[in-house]
Amino acid sequence: MNKKITIVALLLMMISSVSFGQILTPAKWTSSLSKKEIKVGDEIEIIFKATIDKSWHLYSNDFDADLGPILITFDFEDDVSYERIGKVKPMNAKKHFDKIWDGEVSYFENTAEMRQKIKVKSLPLQIEGTFDFQTCSDESGQCVMGDDEFEFTYSN
Repeated sequence: MNKKITIVALLLMMISSVSFGQILTPAKWTSSLSKKEIKVGDEIEIIFKATIDKSWHLYSNDFDADLGPILITFDFEDDVSYERIGKVKPMNAKKHFDKIWDGEVSYFENTAEMRQKIKVKSLPLQIEGTFDFQTCSDESGQCVMGDDEFEFTYSN
């Protein structure tokens, strides 16, 4: 009888751990290029957009990294076909003084857009990389790390 109770208890624990093991993804990303037709010498932008779940926010990359929240960071693979111009820039991020972090932070709600300008040096154009980010819930205070990849290939 004890073996049956032990087996049932183990099965219940396994089922409950599976139901709580869901991965939160409060920010869903897409990326695109600013032009459809590209030639050598063009300056174009890579556009990163996120849809952010209600009651969540996504930290930007344009405030003091030492404050505490994790800034979004982009890592581009080097390639001879392009040259980055400047850094990845947030578009219309909100700013406010955060009492918890004791400093001004920059963040997005509902949607986010980041842009990286590049100069096309040769074709085929090959752009790829990764990025890491942090989203936090305004209701529960929970924060979730996320990452994603991007890749573009363009040739005439």
